[in-house]
Amino acid sequence: MHNKHIHLDIVGGIAGDMFISAMIDSQPWLEAIVMDAVTKVIPNNVGQASIAAGLNKGISGLQFKLKLHQHTHDHDHDHDHDHDHDHDHDHDHDHDHDHDHDHDHDHDHHHDPRTTYRGICHMLAHSELAPEVVEIAKSILTIIGKAEAKIHNKTLDDVHFHELADWDSVMDVVAVASILHALSTCVWSISKLPIGGGLVKTAHGMLPVPAPATAEILQGFTFVDDGIHGERITPTGAAILAYLRQANLFADKTVSTLTATGYGLGTKQLKNMPNILRALVFEGADAPQTPLSIEVIEFDIDDMTGEEIACAADKIRQLSGVIDLVCFTAKGKKNRPVECFRVMADSYALQDIISECFHQTSTIGLRHYSVNRSCLKRTHNKVDGLNAKTVERNGYSTTKIEHDEIEPLATLQQRRQAKFSREL
Repeated sequence: MHNKHIHLDIVGGIAGDMFISAMIDSQPWLEAIVMDAVTKVIPNNVGQASIAAGLNKGISGLQFKLKLHQHTHDHDHDHDHDHDHDHDHDHDHDHDHDHDHDHDHDHDHHHDPRTTYRGICHMLAHSELAPEVVEIAKSILTIIGKAEAKIHNKTLDDVHFHELADWDSVMDVVAVASILHALSTCVWSISKLPIGGGLVKTAHGMLPVPAPATAEILQGFTFVDDGIHGERITPTGAAILAYLRQANLFADKTVSTLTATGYGLGTKQLKNMPNILRALVFEGADAPQTPLSIEVIEFDIDDMTGEEIACAADKIRQLSGVIDLVCFTAKGKKNRPVECFRVMADSYALQDIISECFHQTSTIGLRHYSVNRSCLKRTHNKVDGLNAKTVERNGYSTTKIEHDEIEPLATLQQRRQAKFSREL
């Protein structure tokens, strides 16, 4: 599986089921992995997953569905899901589920606690899924949950995943997680994202496209307007892309051999365009550099003590999504010394980190902007029992012992000897 590079052409759009279908179509061995994972979370009396060939605007591909058993009282049909049972949106549904949505929305107090973020994570953790698959599924749920919590002014634990609590959408998240785990050594790239347009009917009324949760999740991604309206990206589709970025799995396209293609089909018909997600699988590429769009936050402080600055910097460094923080001294207005903060952050956490910068420091204004960075692929391992980091370079690798491992040694000479004798 090493040196595979998967490029996603987001032609019609992306949703959970379209991603699953495209990946299975391009790499059929994934079907057994997906079906095994699904059977570990979907009770036998609820329904069964199915993968079937189909056409959309003349393009052949696969569609992934949950076939519910007939006894389910108001769901006596196959769910063309994820578009979007995940949240209040309907990218791929031509039929109407909004009466169910509105009922759920207007009667929050009747919700089963298992439909909360915490409840679904608890269910996954106590399933027979591999721990790694559970962690990826929880990461995807967290991305969606944080977006919903911010939009609806709730805490993460209070978020009810109204439609995500449907079995077909839980199945999508688990299936996606099983695929990402199976392809954990691959790198990815994506086309620019279609922004869509118009309004989408939701449990909260008519809302503009991209829907609020999708727009929140996809901050920092590049969009294009291809002139085709409609909801093109669902929150689950957005969360897949955000997870790939968060896990540092995006890479430059390099010269390599195209070995497979696959097409995931949406059920909605788009005007003048097939509603497809295409996967291109390349092999034989050298270890690529990973370009990652990140946010840089900068601000200056001239009225905090050294102890206060050190405390604030430590607290900001500990925030989820902070990649690094650097402080340095410069000269400000009236030639006064100022302490400059420069925070590198993942895009998904930008607003939370900005808020905390205002809480932890005396600044009343800051700057932030998106930049691209390139990183070599790295793995964490042990050398002679010491934690180390190995970096893959073109044709060779280098290893560095983590400084915390040698800090207890008494002298500089001992620390250097411990490092240099183990580093390659």
